[in-house]
Amino acid sequence: MKKYAKGTRPRPLPPALPEACASLIEGLRELKDRSGLTLAELAGLTAISTSSWERYLNGKQFPPRHAVEALRLAVRSSDAGILERWARAEAVWSGRDLDVTAPGEVFPASAGYVSSKAAPRAPGPLPKPVPRQMPGPVRALLLTASEKIGAHPAVTVIGVLLVSAMMIVPAALYHTSHNAAPASTASLPPICRLTSCAGRDPRTTACEDPKTLASYTATDGTRLELRLSPRCQAGWIRARPTHADFRIEIGSPGQRSRSNTATRRSAIEDLVTTPMIAAPRPSRLRACYYASADRPGRECFTP
Repeated sequence: MKKYAKGTRPRPLPPALPEACASLIEGLRELKDRSGLTLAELAGLTAISTSSWERYLNGKQFPPRHAVEALRLAVRSSDAGILERWARAEAVWSGRDLDVTAPGEVFPASAGYVSSKAAPRAPGPLPKPVPRQMPGPVRALLLTASEKIGAHPAVTVIGVLLVSAMMIVPAALYHTSHNAAPASTASLPPICRLTSCAGRDPRTTACEDPKTLASYTATDGTRLELRLSPRCQAGWIRARPTHADFRIEIGSPGQRSRSNTATRRSAIEDLVTTPMIAAPRPSRLRACYYASADRPGRECFTP
């Protein structure tokens, strides 16, 4: 039986939600539950607000494709089946898949969904197809080429090459521009690196490739993780508190230590992090936990 933190138990899905949309949301919930991430952590990793994730996972609003892909990356899932579920659900939601939804079925307006079909149409004759005419310049060019081919057969090769170029060049330019876009995006430098990251909040620096160097559970049950962003070459501590007024501190030889004290307000947020520290040699990072901010006792660990 799954256990949920207080206030995070998923709500029942709206009863009028189409089957394809319900299947998508159930899949998103499974990915999140298997990862063990809270909504706050998921928001920090995907740059999508906690309130938006709450609406997506409770069937109040249809999730966009970029949100589904962001969740896959955040939980490190290689299963592409969730994107196939999204495609089926989006077809129902947008009304393109008219065979999936029964005639007259309406999605709940309060949940942010729209009707996939209006009232069923009465059968009637299909409209006659309108012949598609070529644009004026293209038609004139083809007529001219046809006349010249009749008078001079040797021009046939030139005409064929000209028409082929008109078809191939735009397609090649389109694919080249679209294939180059992801590469340019991936080559963008991080917002900060090494000492320029020192003292900054890891959740606002777009260092989106963190990995856990070490995990530790304190004697009072507080779970601690020593995190590192290889791309930014910076580290920090992430803690899931069990009480308020504790302190976490990260340090490295030759650098100023960074710490954070969990107040009563931050303890409720279920996630506390230290500011970042430069990590040119991650193995020399050291994380310390003080069960009480005003007492000397501490527990420390390293990678």
